[in-house]
Amino acid sequence: MLVSLKKHCSNLFSVLGETEYVTDWMSVAEWLQLAASVKSVDIDIIQHDPGFGMCSAADEYSMSSETLLNEFASGIVKFNFVWGALESSLNIIKPPNHPDQTKRGKIRNACYFLEKYFHSKLMLPFLVEETAKFRSTAQMCFGYQRVEERFKKAGQVGLPGVGLFGVYELRNSFAHGSMEFPEPDEENQPVSEHANMLEHATRIVLISIQMLLLAHFKDSTNSIMFAWNSDDSFDEYPLSEVLRGCHVVVCGEQNQLHLSL
Repeated sequence: MLVSLKKHCSNLFSVLGETEYVTDWMSVAEWLQLAASVKSVDIDIIQHDPGFGMCSAADEYSMSSETLLNEFASGIVKFNFVWGALESSLNIIKPPNHPDQTKRGKIRNACYFLEKYFHSKLMLPFLVEETAKFRSTAQMCFGYQRVEERFKKAGQVGLPGVGLFGVYELRNSFAHGSMEFPEPDEENQPVSEHANMLEHATRIVLISIQMLLLAHFKDSTNSIMFAWNSDDSFDEYPLSEVLRGCHVVVCGEQNQLHLSL
């Protein structure tokens, strides 16, 4: 099982703060700290609706819209902070260029880097599941057909990077102002998969950062201080072990983690 999204961001922030390269990764850690620190985003669209209170059906629609937009805005904020951490990571790691010049670019190069490193290694837990959930929720959200189209163009991207490749379309839709907002269902209820889509996308980016760090540090023998659960005391663990599992709930003895990874 995955830890909460907030805990996921916080754990990865803690990992970077404990490495001997902490000053090099400060810019990445700061983005993650912001993402972990978001408590709420308050959207009040009703204050701009002079006709509110005149029609119960319209009021119901407006209230449901406000509920959905609050969830959506909160998700966008966290997603963009985590994407900032990804971009900052790539600025430090500088993945090699894709051998095919027509497929080069910051994200394409990152996907190629992940494929080269993980093609003979186990990928991180839950990446495949989160990628499938992101893809399916995007298909349920009006205006996100381009995400599915991008997945279909993934070609030789490889399983380790296909999630990030698909999420890049979501990031572009926000950056270029083409992102579609959620709307209530036919019964004016606040039912939408937009917020779930954003959370799955954010998870993919976080796990991709962990994988990029593993590929960057390769077979590092360094250890860091880390606490798997909030009730645990800090102890020393191999950096690679923590990077592989800091997003996973660990129950009981810590050695159970090895079985799940």
